[in-house]
Amino acid sequence: MPISSAPAVLEGDGFRIRLEPQPDFLRAHVSGGTDSLQKSLAVWRLLGDECRARDAKRLLVVEELSGGLSHEEVGIMIATLHAEGFPNIRIGFVELAGNTAPGEHGEILAIELGFTVQAFNSEAEARRWLVYGN
Repeated sequence: MPISSAPAVLEGDGFRIRLEPQPDFLRAHVSGGTDSLQKSLAVWRLLGDECRARDAKRLLVVEELSGGLSHEEVGIMIATLHAEGFPNIRIGFVELAGNTAPGEHGEILAIELGFTVQAFNSEAEARRWLVYGN
């Protein structure tokens, strides 16, 4: 089902999210500075709100933040989003600027909590997975 909303730019404390509706998913490009637990929580909360508002069932997140979260911080973030009722959507995550290990660790933790998510090194691979599955 096509997502019927216009592109948008969301500004947060030290980050920017450019939302681009695609025919089968919502693409979010996250940029701006260095990653932190507070910044990641703020980003993902906004993304959850946007997915609810736009009735998006699939989300492609292309993150371009320097640095990365520790394994402990990733665990806190995933547990917090789960406890807050992050929407039940399919998420492809692509890390452009930082270390991919936290994204892969987050994928494992999120799947254990029932999320449908996969981390990728390539946006093209993430797009294929979002639309066509494994």
